[in-house]
Amino acid sequence: MNYKASIAYFEELGRFGIQLGLERVIQLLELMGNPHKNLKYIHVAGTNGKGSTVAFLVSILSCSGYRVGAYTSPHLIRFNERIAINDEQISDEDVAELTSQISEIIESSCLKITYFEAATALAFAYFAQQKVDIVVLEVGLGGRLDATNVIIPLVSVITNISLEHTTILGNTVELIAREKAGIIKQEVPVVCGVMDERAVDTIQQVAQQNHAPLHLVAKEIKIEGNTIKTIHNTYASIQLALAGYHQMQNAACAILAAEVLASRWGRINYKSIPHTLNNTHWPGRLQIVRQKPLIVVDGAHNPAGTKVLRKAIEDYFDYSQLILVLGILDDKDKTAMMRELIADNERLKLLILTKPKTSRAFPPDKLLKEADKYCVPVMVCEDIPIAMNMAIKMADGDDLICLAGSLYVVAEVLEGCTCSSITPAIS
Repeated sequence: MNYKASIAYFEELGRFGIQLGLERVIQLLELMGNPHKNLKYIHVAGTNGKGSTVAFLVSILSCSGYRVGAYTSPHLIRFNERIAINDEQISDEDVAELTSQISEIIESSCLKITYFEAATALAFAYFAQQKVDIVVLEVGLGGRLDATNVIIPLVSVITNISLEHTTILGNTVELIAREKAGIIKQEVPVVCGVMDERAVDTIQQVAQQNHAPLHLVAKEIKIEGNTIKTIHNTYASIQLALAGYHQMQNAACAILAAEVLASRWGRINYKSIPHTLNNTHWPGRLQIVRQKPLIVVDGAHNPAGTKVLRKAIEDYFDYSQLILVLGILDDKDKTAMMRELIADNERLKLLILTKPKTSRAFPPDKLLKEADKYCVPVMVCEDIPIAMNMAIKMADGDDLICLAGSLYVVAEVLEGCTCSSITPAIS
């Protein structure tokens, strides 16, 4: 099986959709010889901020001399993005070889394995094969019944919690918090960046039930300007490449997780942390793809994310007016997302509603009624590269263009920049 056939195989597994539960992945891993059982982990769950927190942790651990595996999802352009060691993505050849092995096991066992379950199993096999020192493992959806939740980590991390995937995880913050807290294991310390008191209460209950020490970022860390202070250390001169105050919060969560980890395993190069964090990048998070006019892409895809995005744009960028290109998936809270981005936004010059290339996309013309509530100029263009070029033509030199609403939107923009379907050339 070559790489192209491997990706086609994974796409075929997509027919099983999202199916939470551990039984299938446990059976698959057993048939593979349980490659996950001899690895060390930091397990990261949360509604938003997981990917950035994983990136910060990988940077901290890599600069401390460790061989660090990272498993994240979804990918933006290529499958290989999901699986990396010290920021080096898995090779096409390794994807092909491991997919061939896994597919034979799946087909011979008649297991109905989902895309995410197979990808998770492949990641475990790769990290075991490569003998990494530790894996930073991002939860896919929820926590309790997520395919990654078959491990006993050294530290569990919950970044934050808000309403999302309510039809799957529950329609209250407390119910969602309980699902995320499902990654908490007996006597394994938990680092919690959650701010919502209702969610914190739920997480505290689960931690107590599991005799798991709970470390709250809000209580153990202070952020003062460009300085992050923990109980044990002070990290000064932090000027993150990742924009937004929320990234300082994610960095603080990662720092606390690293300190907790060091109390149980390994050593951390604390002196290198500010420099390390400042040079950490994570694609699709307030990522600048052009300077004039200024164009940024962001994967905010829920109300909490769009609220943070708006504040970050207003706080961190110098611009005259905003052109917003927005594409949203059908299963998201579209009304709340648009409200957070548009309501009372006096600098919003134009809203362009678009449609990412996925069957899950919500038709942009059906968002017009919602947009009309805010009396802003609106255009509809279902093709994202064309929508971006329209925005460029409508923008003045000191305007800002932001494309957001889904990681699918981000993926199309970044891929378009690479293949030059978006003009003028990105600088």
